[in-house]
Amino acid sequence: MSKPTLVYVCSKCDAQTPKWSGRCLSCGAWGTLHEENAPTNSKQTVKTEGVASELQSFAQDVSEQAQTRSTKLSALDAVLGGGLVDGSVTLLAGEPGIGKSTFLAQLSLAMSDREGKLLYITGEESPSQIQRRLHRLVKDIPASMYFLNDTDAPTVAATIEKEKPALTIIDSIQTMSTPDVSGDAGSVSQVRASAALLTQAAKEAHVPLILVGQVTKEGDVAGPRVLEHVVDTVLFLEGDHEHRYRVLRTLKHRFGPTDEVALLAMTERGLQPVEDPSSELLRDRAEGISGSSVTCLIEGRRPMLLEIQALVSPAGYGTPVRRGTGVDTTRLGMLLAVLARRAGVNALDKDVHANAAGGIEAREPSVDLALAIAIASAAKDVPLDPRLGLFGEIGLAGELRPVALPEMRMKELSRMGFVQAIVPKGQSKNAPKGLEVKEVGTLREALQVIRII
Repeated sequence: MSKPTLVYVCSKCDAQTPKWSGRCLSCGAWGTLHEENAPTNSKQTVKTEGVASELQSFAQDVSEQAQTRSTKLSALDAVLGGGLVDGSVTLLAGEPGIGKSTFLAQLSLAMSDREGKLLYITGEESPSQIQRRLHRLVKDIPASMYFLNDTDAPTVAATIEKEKPALTIIDSIQTMSTPDVSGDAGSVSQVRASAALLTQAAKEAHVPLILVGQVTKEGDVAGPRVLEHVVDTVLFLEGDHEHRYRVLRTLKHRFGPTDEVALLAMTERGLQPVEDPSSELLRDRAEGISGSSVTCLIEGRRPMLLEIQALVSPAGYGTPVRRGTGVDTTRLGMLLAVLARRAGVNALDKDVHANAAGGIEAREPSVDLALAIAIASAAKDVPLDPRLGLFGEIGLAGELRPVALPEMRMKELSRMGFVQAIVPKGQSKNAPKGLEVKEVGTLREALQVIRII
């Protein structure tokens, strides 16, 4: 028997190369090449003859009878557009410790009153660890919740087809393996083969399946990119470990839109939905302090008011420090340069710290104006009106550029009691009553309206 040929496969783009290198030549990613056995190709060409099939027209009714089932968790139902679809495969990804297992424990308990079994495949944690987590949420665990402490993908697939549970949770896909494929559990080949096998079992049994996936240090879903193509839905749970808020968003959804997100708060009872994000995020805002501004993000279809904080202080060392939490540090450096060159507010020789309060990622270009104004306010030590809202993208010439959905942003500002807003030119149409909207064309003009310069 000939020795199998080895190839190196990129876990990010699935490109193959006969030699290992530190960087993938196809997508440019570093450290993503993993060893696999190349598939054997027969030298003989086998000609197969198929049987012609009858064509069908899209004008006919070709709708599938897949039923959408509520998960009994309002946040997850909202993100999924109603609930889990029978036979669907969902990938839940997030950093370790962000709350994926807690969220799945809540989902298991919420769906445990449904007819049929609920199956939890324990691979990442032991059954006793999951049992203790369930006991922290409820006193009595429902009898319909079952677990299988096995990481053999064919065994799990056969169990799914036999038992047909109401919901199957596999925590995590990186622990699954199949003996027919070379490589250790978690390798590119094992993750790909296991995911395909489990997906086929879920489709044939017509039951929903949730796979848990880890993320890389770059924030991408760990494993081969084909994993995201195999599943029907990709959910991402993100947030800061040091803060109580988490954001659940949909990156891919074959059964509905991907423009809905849910804001969750980590409590003793698990992850609880935040019904009014703007009110919650601004609840602890201090007034009369320089370096604080308010902007409006659009997360999916939901407007969300967020406080942007900045602190400017003399540099303690030779090189000024730039620190950003929840904001893009690259744009932070750009805004400092624009403030100095175009608006006459020089903080380039100072330590500058910027923060999006609450641990929310504020990386929209619409945050530029609020961040720049907060820096200028901190540098000049001039507090802003607490009822002032700002949004707008800033260019290198100091000009303000339009942003998406200005009416929705202004409506949210008005709902939260704000009386004044500064927006880019041409974006004050249909402003709500009671909100004084001022259009500005440049960053310098905005600073003059606020009377910082």
